[in-house]
Amino acid sequence: MNYDVVVIGAGLAGFSAALAAVKEGKQVLVIAKGMGNLYSSSGYIDLLGYYPTTSKKPVVNPQKILDSLIVENPNHPYAKVGKDIIIKAFNDFLLVSEEMGLPYTGSLNANMMMPTAAGALVPTTLYPKSTDKKITVDREIVVVGIKELVDFYPAYVAQNLELQLGRKVKPLWIDLQLNISRELNSYDLALALEKPQVRNGLIDQLINLNVRDSLILIPAVLGVTRWQEVISNIEQSLNCELLEIPTLPPSVMGYRLAESFKLYLKNKGVEFIIGYPVAYAKFLDGYCEEISIYTANDRLKKIKAQNFCLATGGILGEGLQVLPREIKEDVFGLPIQVPREYSLHDFFSLEGQPLSYAGVNVNDRLQPFDPQTKETLLKNVFVAGATLAGYDPFVEKSGNGVALTSGYKAGLLAAKGGILNE
Repeated sequence: MNYDVVVIGAGLAGFSAALAAVKEGKQVLVIAKGMGNLYSSSGYIDLLGYYPTTSKKPVVNPQKILDSLIVENPNHPYAKVGKDIIIKAFNDFLLVSEEMGLPYTGSLNANMMMPTAAGALVPTTLYPKSTDKKITVDREIVVVGIKELVDFYPAYVAQNLELQLGRKVKPLWIDLQLNISRELNSYDLALALEKPQVRNGLIDQLINLNVRDSLILIPAVLGVTRWQEVISNIEQSLNCELLEIPTLPPSVMGYRLAESFKLYLKNKGVEFIIGYPVAYAKFLDGYCEEISIYTANDRLKKIKAQNFCLATGGILGEGLQVLPREIKEDVFGLPIQVPREYSLHDFFSLEGQPLSYAGVNVNDRLQPFDPQTKETLLKNVFVAGATLAGYDPFVEKSGNGVALTSGYKAGLLAAKGGILNE
């Protein structure tokens, strides 16, 4: 099997790399040992939520702060990607989201404050158009919990929101009366609410609770593929606005993004092999010639490519293996930059945990790089996403932003043989 570009990893960084490469007319394969972390994500794309990392105040204008970050942190992935590519990646994603039927909105010049499943308000940059409702506007806010859904408590969410907004937030419970003995997750309920009879039951209860003209915060369970129909039906029936809150995994909002993006890439000609880890890689003179996987019948399949993108998700994506005395990169065996301290005694320190900064060192072309010898280790491998060293995606709230932008640059570089026209 021969390709122009092989992307290893099926998260947002991998999909973004595949998008950039296929737009350049290249034959692209995405290979991954799992489905990727988009299915458990919020569905939001955060460029930069907090900077510096010790700041308690959210970033108001991410694009403006980028200038300072790039100068002050030359090893940060955003510094490696560069502001021009960051802007291009975000703008292209907005256009593609319309084409894939899950339109996103937002601006690099302004973060929107969005509620979490715990009622915290957090900054995000790009978000589905269906969630484009400002919670900070002065109007009645109602938090609706569904009794069949575990791990969502409207009173707790409402109390936290009241502390942050400085005004009353009303919690309510509804019971869909599905008569199912087992516990249901958000995906189960999202499928159920695509059925008119179940949805009408929810609407009738909300009408009886007198929530007309309110902003209703509800767990993200309003349809899997027919979410536009479900949301529109409820809003028109109640004369209100709905704002879905991302839930704990499985995340319906993340599922919508993952499936829509994947289908879009398939329609553009990108091929996928999911469920098989890379068994080994073959090298020659500083280049990767091929990788191999074991298929379902335990046969070895060799895959050749001109260029490769590594987007395996870092530690949480199991692209980096944390061992007692070392951290290993599994696909190419690349050296990992490891902090002197693995962790701080205060797990919730504002400074974050040092282990979050572990990853692969890269040059400005996102090629794996040895900072001591100044040597490019693999000239046709481009690294993206959480596998990169030099940042804390959790404290900065920059994980999906780094994934989207570094993946996009990695895909462009792979498509163009490592050289971009400036």
